[in-house]
Amino acid sequence: MKILTYRKVNKTKKLIFLVAVMLLLVLAVLLLLFNNLLGPCDAANTDTYLVKIEPGLSTSSIAKILTKEQIISNPQVFQFYVKLNKMDGQLKAGEYELSPSMTIAEIAAKLKEGRVITEKFTIPEGYTLEQICQVLVNKGLVKEEEFWQVVKEEPFEEFEFLKGIPNDEKRLEGYLFPDTYVVSAGMSAKQIIEMMLKRFEEVYNELPPNTTDLTMREVVILASMVELEAVVDKDRPLIASTFLNRLKIGMKLDCDATVQYALPERKQRVLWSDLKIDSPYNTYIYKGLPPGPIGSPGKASLEAVHQPAKTDYLYFVARKDGSFEHVFSRTLEEHNQNKKKLGY
Repeated sequence: MKILTYRKVNKTKKLIFLVAVMLLLVLAVLLLLFNNLLGPCDAANTDTYLVKIEPGLSTSSIAKILTKEQIISNPQVFQFYVKLNKMDGQLKAGEYELSPSMTIAEIAAKLKEGRVITEKFTIPEGYTLEQICQVLVNKGLVKEEEFWQVVKEEPFEEFEFLKGIPNDEKRLEGYLFPDTYVVSAGMSAKQIIEMMLKRFEEVYNELPPNTTDLTMREVVILASMVELEAVVDKDRPLIASTFLNRLKIGMKLDCDATVQYALPERKQRVLWSDLKIDSPYNTYIYKGLPPGPIGSPGKASLEAVHQPAKTDYLYFVARKDGSFEHVFSRTLEEHNQNKKKLGY
């Protein structure tokens, strides 16, 4: 009886062992199959493809796009993986560089982190809207007609400083802050312009107190003139002071940069004949500030207008020694003497 019981127990143990081995084998096969499904769609194809994921798409819709673009082979597996790892609803919109050689895990991680294609562009100080548009068009970030449509028609009501400015092609002149930007590929002209307006707002709000009687609009206009007249930073508060002194006594500003803005094309040097052009931007004819900014002022020029130097200068002339500095004077006689000394 004892022998029979021992044999029975031994037989049961063997059966349990065999079942366990079988289960492990089945599990191993399932894991192998699952890992294979989670693996690359085509490990040999290392090319990258541009895939655009629109905002608001569900995981199911994203899986269909990835399948259509042949980045993954099984949309259900992608959905299962995303839900299993609690990524559902966390995949970000944008344009991505994806490859069929990437695993499901790599693709999902990239979409969750929003590692989209980015572009960098730089807008130099003093650039006009036309020049800014050309930079963006040349970079392939916007279409020209799209840019101007946004400039003229988009209300941008969140920006208080734009209230009261007529909706035309010059409306945003001076307010697209000159800086280096990194944007996601696929961003619209509106989104890019909005980013630049926000940057202007940030910089302006950080400026030192305005010690002049100028409104914000007038500050931007005068700062744009200072930007295009000055090269070295130490001259900016002096040039701002000179223009302000002229404004106080009702004297014409005689600013070459405003004449350049009025011309059909920018010239290396303003000619006497150019000074006769009939435009509200010609400060050789019309007194006071021009009707709007003539370019995008940088922070240094905005600061110079907020806190100009305290002088009684009414004139300035550029040196010819390569220093890019200016010589300032109080009277026309002194100014003419300086011009003579400098070789004008």
